[in-house]
Amino acid sequence: MLLNGIVLDESGAPMAGVTVVDSKNPSSGTTTGAKGTYNIIVSRQCDSLRFSFVGYKPQTVGVRDAALIRMQPDAQDIGEVVVTGIFTRKAESYTGAATTISKSEITRVGNQNLLQSLKNLDPTIYMPDNMTMGSDPNTLPTISMRGTTSFPAESNASAFKSNYQNQPNQPLFILDGFETSVETVMDMDMNRVESMTILKDAAAKALYGSKAANGVIVIETKRLMGNEQRITYTGSVSIEAPDLTSYNLCNSLEKLQVEIMEGVYDDSTVGTQIDRLQLYNKRRKLALEGLNTYWLSKPLETGVGHKHNLSVELGNAENLRAILDVSYNDVSGVMKGSGRTTVSGNANVSYRTKRLIFRNIMSIISNKREDSPYGSFADYGKMNPYWQATDSKGNVLRWAEGEFFNSTDKIPNPMYDAMIGTSLTSSYLKFTNNFYAEWQIIDPLKVTARIGVSQQRDDADSFYPAAHSMFVDYTAENLNRRGKYILESGKSSTISGDLNFNFNRKFDKHFLFANAGAFLSETNYSDYTHTAEGFPNNQKADITFARQYAEGSKPVGYATLNREISFLAAISYDYDNRFLVDATYRIGASSLYGKDNRWASSWSVGAGWNLHNEPFLRDAEILQKLKIRGSVGLTGNQNFTTNNAIATYKYYTGVNYQGQTGAYLSNMPNPQLRWEQKLDYNLGVELEIQNLKLTADYYIADTENMLTDVTIPTSTGFGTVKDNLGKVRNSGVELQANYAVWRRPAGFVNLFGSFTYNRNEIIRLSESLKARNKAMREIAQSMGTSTPVAIYEDGQSMKAIWAVPSAGIDPMTGNEVYIKKDGTLTYKYDSSDLIIAGDSEPKYRGTFGFTAEYKGIGLSATCTYLAGGQMYNYTLVGRVENIDVEYNVDRRVLLGRWQRPGQLAQFKKLTGTYKDENDNSQPEVTRPTTRFVQNRNELTISSISAYYEFPSRLIRPLRLKRLRATFYINNVATFSSIEIERGLTYPFARSMSFSLTATF
Repeated sequence: MLLNGIVLDESGAPMAGVTVVDSKNPSSGTTTGAKGTYNIIVSRQCDSLRFSFVGYKPQTVGVRDAALIRMQPDAQDIGEVVVTGIFTRKAESYTGAATTISKSEITRVGNQNLLQSLKNLDPTIYMPDNMTMGSDPNTLPTISMRGTTSFPAESNASAFKSNYQNQPNQPLFILDGFETSVETVMDMDMNRVESMTILKDAAAKALYGSKAANGVIVIETKRLMGNEQRITYTGSVSIEAPDLTSYNLCNSLEKLQVEIMEGVYDDSTVGTQIDRLQLYNKRRKLALEGLNTYWLSKPLETGVGHKHNLSVELGNAENLRAILDVSYNDVSGVMKGSGRTTVSGNANVSYRTKRLIFRNIMSIISNKREDSPYGSFADYGKMNPYWQATDSKGNVLRWAEGEFFNSTDKIPNPMYDAMIGTSLTSSYLKFTNNFYAEWQIIDPLKVTARIGVSQQRDDADSFYPAAHSMFVDYTAENLNRRGKYILESGKSSTISGDLNFNFNRKFDKHFLFANAGAFLSETNYSDYTHTAEGFPNNQKADITFARQYAEGSKPVGYATLNREISFLAAISYDYDNRFLVDATYRIGASSLYGKDNRWASSWSVGAGWNLHNEPFLRDAEILQKLKIRGSVGLTGNQNFTTNNAIATYKYYTGVNYQGQTGAYLSNMPNPQLRWEQKLDYNLGVELEIQNLKLTADYYIADTENMLTDVTIPTSTGFGTVKDNLGKVRNSGVELQANYAVWRRPAGFVNLFGSFTYNRNEIIRLSESLKARNKAMREIAQSMGTSTPVAIYEDGQSMKAIWAVPSAGIDPMTGNEVYIKKDGTLTYKYDSSDLIIAGDSEPKYRGTFGFTAEYKGIGLSATCTYLAGGQMYNYTLVGRVENIDVEYNVDRRVLLGRWQRPGQLAQFKKLTGTYKDENDNSQPEVTRPTTRFVQNRNELTISSISAYYEFPSRLIRPLRLKRLRATFYINNVATFSSIEIERGLTYPFARSMSFSLTATF
């Protein structure tokens, strides 16, 4: 029996590519042509047809009513498709490991920024807490997927405030089909996002070839699905409250007690002894009178920020559609004067005519960042509580101590620096325009062309007035050098384009999909810094007011140009929606590689089996899905600069010969330099049984040709050169589960959880790295080294913590007793006895929580956890044992340090000194020892949110289509097995936010 008809979209335009099948026999089907028409042969027993298309609600219609079908958009089926950024595939027939996160899931865990939400949703994405920068709104997170695969970056770019260069282990971010930066993702308005797709294994990410080794995160912004005009406003107010629960510092009387214990006021000279006792008595008098300055609170405030988004959606029957939105986001940090303000505007316009679709997305982002003029939070953490911050009238004092003690040793007050005009600002302006054209040549064949242009300008100004504390020690001859201005200017530009031919066709039970494409891009960025000094007063004006360039300095900068061309072929085949095969091949050339290795290729092969579509399981009512898939493939990593492969020259700026300036080679080029290669193996299972959804993946990923410094003879003029050496393996398991506890028309209750395990192992080391390890052991032997050094050995993790085994503190002498490799005990520290005492990267990570809704009232909570890792407790080392007693210390000093023979103590008392390389005496420090390596197990209540969806009957008189109020709490609490100070330079913070969304 032959049936035919036409399928239209919601605006009445013909829809091509709609799948039409016999609802009782899905193997019998076809797709609509360019004019929306279809012809299908079915058996006489067929009584209904099923129509489906990505992004639209599927419809089952009786054969008598199937002549004219109108499809309706469906914003809820995002999990049924996989958006790769190049093409879209049905999830059921996809063999890659990919996770799709919808807009509702993103906003469920917070409204701060996309990266913060991503961190709380999928543990595959690892963003470790920044123990130094805490919750600084201007610090970008460190991101990795499925373990560490590259050595840490050693780039000059790290000293600059621009963020043009990617981190070595950072995944690739794709925004609406074009590569973008982490900074852009962090600053973009969350209300624009429709979905995020995480491409994890080779079958999923090989589309992006030599840039995909670290994984790919694809972000798709909203598209207008209907022709209804609407205006949506979303506004929120956020509160940032500093979290100081990890700090345990002494109060005034406790600190004086520590100083007595440490003999601060003892001296063999009678006159000096009297002076010191007088100083002690003055300090104690102030402490007894109530002086107990809580310095940690002085640079802090409760930050109040706000964000606004206005979106206008336009559409008509002529197929012209547009989304226009503007947004403003003011983030106020918890350190006074710190913040981040972003203003953006976006226009998404599309037009369809017959077989052609045109789309253009234009975006402008203006960002301004301010770092706190109060300086580093660490400066306040070390201030003694018996020092004064303000006078009796509340005026900030210039000196915390010394001015009223008739002492020449005046202690600068760090608060004063914020009162005199210190200014630390930076900004960027970014313009992006992406154009898309799609032509349905014939029914099964489509061609897509895309061109993207991006321009960004960065500026940074740092001004330190002449009265700033950094110039306190300047002598008389250097007084005219006081005051510093650092001016930074950067720019970047990217132009890229691609052309893709897309073919899909169903033949009876066979479905074939193929894509062939060509890609071309150029990226150019540079950054330059000028440092000037000598300003007559504290008023910030202009760098030209400076007396000179900073002594011994000159303008510095870097520049990188990368051109790339590549070709892609991808093919997919499935038989009867049961047996699935995917294959991808991409070959490209890049100027990042050495001239002898310009071209590199990536490939993947994936296979899958939909067991739930087998005849013996098709009628199983409790089983909705059972899919087994596997893949293998090779991808690459390009997160390094061109200067590693090519020769770079610098000029002899200080000398010339007969009026000519000479040049010299500044780095050793390596024309043999290749891309880092990652070979991925992945085996996965997807299961849906009634209310339970479960996904499990096991992976092995071997990274070769790792970029690292290789030692070369100094006769070449250089000590090292970049080369491809070594092999590292990451292997692990990922589990994700979702269980619908209760689901009714009035509401639902869902439980969810995830787990990831990763093991990092060095498989093969180069001889050069072994030589580097020897140098690291020599550094560890130095009496000035107090933190573990990075040593790499075969069979061990790249994040291994190396320390000398300790038997504890000798009760009789107070000295540490070390355990040598042969098991004997010694008082002598020997770096040849270093062992692996732990791994700083947790083995286990995950999330769990719930979501619930009843009659418009919703509640959700998300927790994250990590375990199986260790940490070197720098707080115990720096605040308890290696203390500078002139400054404040941790309370544990009072109880844990050795004082007398026979005392059982956890910490030794350091009294010795050593000579540094300049023959200056330095206090003795504790070198890396297992006493301070502790297990790190943490549970964090990451997010709690509650919302209320107002009923239509209440808001209809206000001419509203929708009104929703949401309350968020993020970073609620962290429970850790290790007591350590968190947020040294900038503290951590808890955030609360109230959001209101109204649609007119």
